[in-house]
Amino acid sequence: MKTYRIDVNIVDDHVMFVEGLTELINHSGTAHISRTFTALDACRQTLRDRRPDVLLLDISMPDGDTLEFCRELLANYPRMRIIVLSYHSEYTVIQRMLKCGVHGYVLKDASVEVLLEAIQRVYQGENYVTPDVDDILKRGRSTEVSISEVEKNILRLLCEGRTNPEIASELYLSTETVNWYRKRLLSKFNAKNTVCLVTYVMKEKLI
Repeated sequence: MKTYRIDVNIVDDHVMFVEGLTELINHSGTAHISRTFTALDACRQTLRDRRPDVLLLDISMPDGDTLEFCRELLANYPRMRIIVLSYHSEYTVIQRMLKCGVHGYVLKDASVEVLLEAIQRVYQGENYVTPDVDDILKRGRSTEVSISEVEKNILRLLCEGRTNPEIASELYLSTETVNWYRKRLLSKFNAKNTVCLVTYVMKEKLI
């Protein structure tokens, strides 16, 4: 008897991660990755003609506001299910995406078995978050934002008015890595943009 596989698309600009995940999911017998996208607009254009059962979405995309993108998709394609697949484990980020209406939230360090369970349960009509995400939601909003030493250094240089390439040069990181950390800091502090982030950090004397 032929096993029915759930049609899944991935939106994520980390190409090596997507390639590895695609191979694992396609060999599972449960789901099949039919399309992958490294930009929101490419996904948007394709979905007008063909939609998957489940869309796996990274919320740190370089070409647009992913929250607004989710709202757009949920309004236009109510039968398509959306699972956020992200490194972001901050309460505010998770809460914002779930409140928007996404059907699942899975952290990127989850096993492929956990992700496949999420895909199956969301496809069957459930809303699903993994146990670690559920724990974060139960603990609620933390009164203190935890940042790493690298993030502290990047914040300090941002407050000095340095650009991403200048920060990358000083900290011996790639510009792409600095940009990734900057977006992570925006999410951690729930800041709309870098100016708002720097203003808040300086006002609260966090650096």
